Amino acid sequence: MPSYHIRALSIKATGALLGVLSLLAQAAPALTTPHIKVDQFGYLASSKKVAVVANPVRGSNAGTPYLPGSGAQQFQVRRWADNAVVLSGTLSVWNGGAVHTQSGDQGWWFDFSALTTPGTYYVFDTLNQVGSHPFEVGNQVYDKVLKQAGRMFFYQRANFAKQVPYAEVAWADAAAYNGANQDRYARNHLSKGDASTARDLRGGWMDAGDTNKYTTFAEAAVLQLLEAYRLSPSAFKDDWNIPESGNGVPDLLDEVRWELDFLQRMQDATGTNGLFLKVGLDTYSGDVAPVSQDTRPRYYVGECTSSTLSGAAMFAAAHSTYKALPSQGAYAVNLLTRAEAAWARAKVTTRSFTSFQSSCDNNDIKSGNADRSAQDQRASAVVAAAYLFEATGKPEYSAFVDANYRSVQPLSDGWWGPYTQVTETALLRYAKLPSATAATKADLLAAKKNSQVFSLAEQTASTDLYQAYVADPEFGWGHNARRANVGSGNLNNVSFGINPDQSSQYVRLAEQHLHWLHGANPLGLVMLSNMGASGAENSVRQIYHQAYADGTAWDDAKTSQYGPAPGYLVGGPNKNYSGPRSDIRNQPPQKAYVDWNTSADKAWEISEPAIYYQSAYLLLLSRLMVPAPVPPPTVRETVVYGDALAASWSDWSWDVTSNYKTTSPKKEGSYALRAAYKPWGGVSLRAANAIALSSPNAGLALWAYSAKAMSINVYTQSSDSGVSSPAKVVALAANAWTEVRLSRGEIGQASIKRITLQNNAGSANVVIYDQLRITE
Repeated sequence: MPSYHIRALSIKATGALLGVLSLLAQAAPALTTPHIKVDQFGYLASSKKVAVVANPVRGSNAGTPYLPGSGAQQFQVRRWADNAVVLSGTLSVWNGGAVHTQSGDQGWWFDFSALTTPGTYYVFDTLNQVGSHPFEVGNQVYDKVLKQAGRMFFYQRANFAKQVPYAEVAWADAAAYNGANQDRYARNHLSKGDASTARDLRGGWMDAGDTNKYTTFAEAAVLQLLEAYRLSPSAFKDDWNIPESGNGVPDLLDEVRWELDFLQRMQDATGTNGLFLKVGLDTYSGDVAPVSQDTRPRYYVGECTSSTLSGAAMFAAAHSTYKALPSQGAYAVNLLTRAEAAWARAKVTTRSFTSFQSSCDNNDIKSGNADRSAQDQRASAVVAAAYLFEATGKPEYSAFVDANYRSVQPLSDGWWGPYTQVTETALLRYAKLPSATAATKADLLAAKKNSQVFSLAEQTASTDLYQAYVADPEFGWGHNARRANVGSGNLNNVSFGINPDQSSQYVRLAEQHLHWLHGANPLGLVMLSNMGASGAENSVRQIYHQAYADGTAWDDAKTSQYGPAPGYLVGGPNKNYSGPRSDIRNQPPQKAYVDWNTSADKAWEISEPAIYYQSAYLLLLSRLMVPAPVPPPTVRETVVYGDALAASWSDWSWDVTSNYKTTSPKKEGSYALRAAYKPWGGVSLRAANAIALSSPNAGLALWAYSAKAMSINVYTQSSDSGVSSPAKVVALAANAWTEVRLSRGEIGQASIKRITLQNNAGSANVVIYDQLRITE
């Protein structure tokens, strides 16, 4: 027999009977089945839309078989408001009726992609007279979801009161860990009785279900949230109803700043420009909710190479994000100063990146071990160097990336997998910087182009009934974050112009991973907590978290007074669960999940949230909320002068003495071009054949340096005797490299045969030039 249920009704106080009758009158359909799986929030109008219809054969729900109407036109999409049929179709059977091993389900697909009209709908089985959960179609279907998921970070703030109107009444609480011997006065865990070791380490986010704060664990969260904004800025508004809302800064960046300000205190507390490793409790006993009532003392673990490198990476990436906001310019400068100071400190403590501390954390502070392997620390260094080079253009940083990128994942093992998403994105950013080393850029882009990890082949082959394939080993601790990272890995191909002919397939696959997280999975469960008010009829009810612990008023979204705060992404199915519950260990991988939160049987391995799970989800969600990003233009370069004048170019200069092998200063590489000008002299370089400026993005680029403030004229010619382009007067500051760029529009010509860099003065001057190139 099919498994049906009457739609859930929330009824309280007097008038309950009238409430029931009223809701029943509005409910459509009257009966729903959990076996028609949809994204319970909805679908963008342009998205492919496929409901998965499942008959459970093995696993926790195998006792509720479901045989759908598989005849012609027996499935429909109906409008929620009035039951009007807007689309009809026929199921397609998956894999000839085979049982899907990962889920234990037999299944069918119902494709309703033709539905693009905004509205609220449900899928209906005309044979069994049952429907799916409701879902919306439109271009704002995820706006409320993004806001609630983003507000998770507000509820994770340490040392900050969550007060009405910013916190909902159910989850309001006073500031936690602000008492004596707590975060404002945290002591060194090695000298707990010594008040002189106290440091002000307030702020930041509680890491996960525990309330500790970790520098290394914050790295992925901070970097992914920064990239979420950079890749999809229009998804983030200034309206999350947090105290900073309305200040002109997107609330996502306000939340990240809360963490960055804490990390600055972790740096300042060392006195060396390194960063402390973590802050927290030294015991598992004594958890209390609400968290503001926790009076246990808090301690810190001191400086470590791992935390210093993580800090350098986060501060550098944050600089590149915040500098784009006019009101955040000074803050961005401070972040860059801190990033470079942390990098300099790491150079000392790692002996120029040859020796890394990997046993700073003795597990005295419970619970997570914040140490990182030497390999992981080298990856943090590569990430930091990539963002530092983007911010400064200094050769030291590009040289470090060039020397080390192949020694860290994903290059070291060739697997561009879900564990290295942060490193991948930083490297792809480096590969798109015009002044980055050409050979490294080409190698990175080719490696990403040729990678085959992110399930595209399985998608084409329909390997997964739920259309969001990941291999069995990925159903482990933190599965949901890895799944989100798989989606973002596909979208990186789109954002960074990899295999552009497959862009639509990458977006489609990323969307399917999002739909899986939103309930189109074997459990029919939205993997976010307490999202009933945001459009999910069956979302996670319990999470493993001190603030929402078993037996408290915040325990269960349906049976306790309040339930957990909305929008927390849990770890998800874990086939490697090590606790005593056989109803988890004996499940197919996609069903290795139970909605519970007790510590005695290790619920933290499945239902615990974490800031780095949340960041992975927000990165994926935000990138799919806006139209598919346009790949950055492919930059092709004709190098005129790198370390030498290109073979096809000759020197037609006048009144100048040129040295093509000067070594100091130089922008990058081994040499630069030193031009000792007489009054009005010119460096003029001629190509054997004119270079066509065929792309709208084409232009001329170079770097120039002068020991004193002066100016030069830059112009081009399309032929030896042709009219020169309008001269661009470029002011050079003293003792600084100036980047010079002329767009195709500024040049005003269809090609370049001669490039002239003229002394714009009636006196002698010396200018150093480097990296002169024509970009297309």
